[in-house]
Amino acid sequence: MVGALCVVVDMFLFILLFEYLQVSYLIANFESTCLAILLNYYISKKWVFKSGKYKSRVEIAAFLAFSLAGLLINQCLIWLFVEKLVVDPKLGKLMAIILVAVFNFITKKTFVFKG
Repeated sequence: MVGALCVVVDMFLFILLFEYLQVSYLIANFESTCLAILLNYYISKKWVFKSGKYKSRVEIAAFLAFSLAGLLINQCLIWLFVEKLVVDPKLGKLMAIILVAVFNFITKKTFVFKG
């Protein structure tokens, strides 16, 4: 449910920025993904995973490191889908979210939080 909520927020913000505010799809993706990452951290910390394996500072640093890696993968995928495969940016965004979601969940469950 947390993942679905974050996807909805991410897509909503992306569409708002890209379609209605005419922001470049890569900038819109970066901004919407960053906000979704923050939401995901808050919800994951509160309701999904048990207390972290590490002290809060280390936990936050690990979460951010893996989130930044996921953000980089996400940016590369949406660029690839839009520029090379000529996919609509909204569909490219959704495909990138789905692919990166697996990476994000596994890394956070394995390396950041206790299962």
